[in-house]
Amino acid sequence: MNSIIKHSKVIGLSSLVFAVSTAISAFTLDDIPEIKNKTPINVALEAGGSADTIIPFLEAFSKKTGVPITHEAMVFATLYSKENIELQSGTGAYDVVVTETSWTNEWKDYLAPLEDLANKYDPVGAEGFKKYVSGQDAGILRMASTRDGSLVGAPYYTYTQQNIYRKDLLTDTGEMSAFKSKYGYDLSAPTTQQQLLDIAEFFTRKAGDKLKGETLDKPFYGVSLMAGRYPHVQDEVSAILWGSGGRWARTNRDSNGKVVSFEITDDDANKLEEAFAYYQKLMKFAPPGSENAFWDFATAQFVEGNTAMIPYMYCPLWNWSSDVEKVGGMNAAAAVVGERPYTGAFHFAPSVDSKNLEAAYWLLKYIGSKETQTEMVNKGWSSARKDSLDACDRNAENAHRNCGWIDSVASQWEAQAPEIETYLHFNSGAFGKLYEQMTIIAHENAVGIKSPAESVKAWKKAFNRFQKKFDDVKVIN
Repeated sequence: MNSIIKHSKVIGLSSLVFAVSTAISAFTLDDIPEIKNKTPINVALEAGGSADTIIPFLEAFSKKTGVPITHEAMVFATLYSKENIELQSGTGAYDVVVTETSWTNEWKDYLAPLEDLANKYDPVGAEGFKKYVSGQDAGILRMASTRDGSLVGAPYYTYTQQNIYRKDLLTDTGEMSAFKSKYGYDLSAPTTQQQLLDIAEFFTRKAGDKLKGETLDKPFYGVSLMAGRYPHVQDEVSAILWGSGGRWARTNRDSNGKVVSFEITDDDANKLEEAFAYYQKLMKFAPPGSENAFWDFATAQFVEGNTAMIPYMYCPLWNWSSDVEKVGGMNAAAAVVGERPYTGAFHFAPSVDSKNLEAAYWLLKYIGSKETQTEMVNKGWSSARKDSLDACDRNAENAHRNCGWIDSVASQWEAQAPEIETYLHFNSGAFGKLYEQMTIIAHENAVGIKSPAESVKAWKKAFNRFQKKFDDVKVIN
């Protein structure tokens, strides 16, 4: 833990998003009023680059307000279990918790609704707070809300998936001609599963084969995948499943919008089996080591010139992927096939057990503001705030690295937003535990321990067990 003071990170899409024409209130450090409660606050952070970027803003807040801040950075794999224990025990160990959007409903009893805090501490109240958040993407904002529409966190970071590919390969005249001769259509960023499979097969080559007219001295592969026993493999499967119109489980609502049941329909089970089978097919065109990989290995393979495409990669890896230029490549970004990526995001949420909810509220408002997020975007940050992404400086020297990923992510947000209400991830009160089960099942499918049919059977068993035990919403079948 580090002391920041001493070392100067519908129901219908949420009732908080209203008319686009509403003026968005600017908000900076200078707009924070005197905070009466000077009790120190402790902030949980995800370790890595995101924490390093956030920390200077925590320091600035502490200096401005006089509220001491400490922080604790944890790797993503430990975040859920560590925070979950503290929240359930009511220790107040973290005044502000990092919340993955899919954990929101599970933790709803431990997080303070932001409109309530706005009414208590903010001169503009809940109505002014609505203006403040109206620049957020509607879908991301819904994910930071409970299934009943209560916003409990300020989104500040996204890792929405996108297809990062070698533009120099897909536009090479020789490769284009050979592809069309073999498959009968033009080579471009894939928009169907079959096209992705064709491109993955086409670019998988042996040492001695040619790529862009040059003889390869080592094998080259069509895709980078993250098939290791980490959360990322089920995110890839989710993108495949959602892109085909399927669901891990269907969210059913009554005429008033209340969630009344979850259901794995026969159609969804069939589409999940197809998604598992498709993933196994893609694995044939991924480099050795992919069975144990997560985002670092997958991106490194691309950057080192070993793969043509990372079809389901998180947008914060765009910047690193740009280093493929060092081996003569050029990266480009497109929507994932089906335009339904795992739209991961973190939001900062105040714990109800905090001894200083006043400072926690103002910190969240500062970190999540358009002004703060725009400053971060122009330093390469993957903001979850739409108006800040729109403000990325595309004329800057490093515009390709900072802004090149944005258009494909924004288009996916728009396409996917109406469906957020239907995803199990953002409606289940047991999803943190289900997510862990999905990881195991998706990994075992990817490496062939289980068949696609066996994987669906394992998912049904896990879903029924954990959903029924840890949530109060009815499970059908």
